Amino acid sequence: MIHAFRIDERLIHGQVIATWLKTLGTTHLIVASDEAAEDERRQKALKLALPSNVKCLIRKVNDAVTVLKDPRCEKMNILLIAGSPQDALRLVHKLPEISEINLANYGSITKPEVKDKVCISKMVYLDQEDADAVNELLHMGKVIFTQKTPQDSRKMVNRIRCERGEGK
Repeated sequence: MIHAFRIDERLIHGQVIATWLKTLGTTHLIVASDEAAEDERRQKALKLALPSNVKCLIRKVNDAVTVLKDPRCEKMNILLIAGSPQDALRLVHKLPEISEINLANYGSITKPEVKDKVCISKMVYLDQEDADAVNELLHMGKVIFTQKTPQDSRKMVNRIRCERGEGK
C-alpha cells in the first residue's frame, strides 16, 4: 500500500534516505520517472545509498502504475516518488486512491531556463506548466502540502496563481 507520495525532482537523496524511509518504516520505494527509468547509470547512482532492507524499483510512470495495481503491493509499506507535478498527475489519474501528495522538493534544479517561477516554499518553485498540474490535482480533491522532513510541519498548498507571480 502506498503510505506516502512525494514529488521530488532529485528522486532519491540523503533527506529521503535519512528521514523519510526510517520515519515511515518503508519497505519498498517506487520511483515513477520516465527519464530515470531510461537511464541505467542514473538508476545505479540513485540506489547506491539505499539501506539493504529497502527494495527499490525505478520505473516509467505507466509501468509504476502497473506494479502498484498488483494486489501484492497491499501488504507492502511503499513510498512513491514522482519527479515532477506532471508525473504525479499522470499517476493520480490512474491511481485515484492516492489522496495526499507531498510537493517536497521541486523546481530549483529542473527547468533552469524558465523565469518567473512561483515560490511555494524554500524547496518548491513552479512554472505555469507545473502550477497547472498542481491545480488540476487540487481540483481533483487531492490534499497537497509541502513538508521537507517528517519533523517539519505541513504547509498546505491551495490554488497556485502564476500570472501574478505568487503562490498561495
